[in-house]
Amino acid sequence: MGRKQLWDRAEVLAAAMRLFRRQGYQGASLRDIEEATGLHPGSLYRTFRNKDGLFQAALEAYHEQVVQGRVRTHLSEPADPVAGIRSFFTSAYGTGLDPDPGCLLTNTAVESFTVPQAAAGVRQGLATIEAGFADALTRARALGRVPAELDVEMTAAQLLALYQGLLVLVRAGLPITKLHTVTDGALASIGPTNEGQR
Repeated sequence: MGRKQLWDRAEVLAAAMRLFRRQGYQGASLRDIEEATGLHPGSLYRTFRNKDGLFQAALEAYHEQVVQGRVRTHLSEPADPVAGIRSFFTSAYGTGLDPDPGCLLTNTAVESFTVPQAAAGVRQGLATIEAGFADALTRARALGRVPAELDVEMTAAQLLALYQGLLVLVRAGLPITKLHTVTDGALASIGPTNEGQR
């Protein structure tokens, strides 16, 4: 009979997500992982095989818990989809964290040339966000909140690009005023919306 597992997988993955957000895949050493998660090397290797396995599990958990949660909260559920798009952007730099570690998905995308095994997870997360934008834009068009001729597919891709750029600026520590400028540009890209002042 095997020994009872004395640690919680969800807590370990949450700790790993925080670590990889701050330090990236390459920057997080095995010692850093042990200290952050409390896992001894034996437990790490039995459960995740290696650092790569833990990283991929953390990226998958981030997609399920953070990316899908943000898309649902800001892009799928709001009655006003345009306001939801704005809040999706502004909530990315309203974390209150200083310095802000940024988004694990975006940070990994920037680092992905050195972490090719994470490419599929990055693409999945980006596709989820782009689909969320497309859903919000489709609803906004049906409500007359954006021009009827708006190309939803192209605009969703543009919003994704703007959003990823915003998150890089967040990680770089740029001032809120510049982040608001990026957000205003994102809203301007979808045309007249009769959006009130923030």
